[in-house]
Amino acid sequence: MSLEQMISVLSDKIDHHHYGKYRGLVVDNRDPEGLGRLKIRVPSVLGPDTVTGWATACVPFGGDANQGLLFVPEVGAGVWVEFEEGNLEFPIWVGTYWSKPGGESEVPKPVGTDGAQEGEVQDPPTAKIIKTTKGHTLQFEDRDGDERVTLVEAGHNHVLTMDGNGIAITHGTGGHSITLAEGDISITTASGATVTLTRSGVSVDAGAGTVEVKGSAVRLGSASAPVTRIGDSGIGNLGAPVVMSVTGNTQVFA
Repeated sequence: MSLEQMISVLSDKIDHHHYGKYRGLVVDNRDPEGLGRLKIRVPSVLGPDTVTGWATACVPFGGDANQGLLFVPEVGAGVWVEFEEGNLEFPIWVGTYWSKPGGESEVPKPVGTDGAQEGEVQDPPTAKIIKTTKGHTLQFEDRDGDERVTLVEAGHNHVLTMDGNGIAITHGTGGHSITLAEGDISITTASGATVTLTRSGVSVDAGAGTVEVKGSAVRLGSASAPVTRIGDSGIGNLGAPVVMSVTGNTQVFA
């Protein structure tokens, strides 16, 4: 190939091929082939009204059957677009970008230990956040002294938090919680009743409620353990007094 021909070929590639990244907006994400592809409007290349064919996904992990990282942008999301070998017939979406419509950043805001969204984007950004359109959140906080992992189910505000205090699970709509600390495990209801397990024993506090134990037989203590009743309330039917004698194998029947 002569120098003139080579220059002509290169000139044609420059004139008719598009290299680099271009800003686009997602028009359709319902790929009929189920490959995570998008149809995208790329105004700077195709004009304001023309839409690409199905743009192939470029993702950090995948490429084989039933494995990979699947995060498909929503319709209207801003995405970066490239073209395979510069050819407009083969678009690729390679990532997303945020902007500030109305002056407010689109960057996801962090959540607190209670799962509630905080008001501002972090500065400095110490948390790594994965947040969906509905608000489901997985957050890794690396701030010194506040290291924690938080998982939030936004529909009902169920929250799982792991931090220096231990592990906490909260039922968002019911208000109940389970906490696992270094020295104890506690289950707490919204009304305040608790069951606490420690190295030294188990404590049940029904608050203003009633502790009810049912079974064909209720066994208290080991063969040599004493059974102690504190207070003056009877333990028979309707509170009638019942004489209890502690033996080596005491059984209490309802």
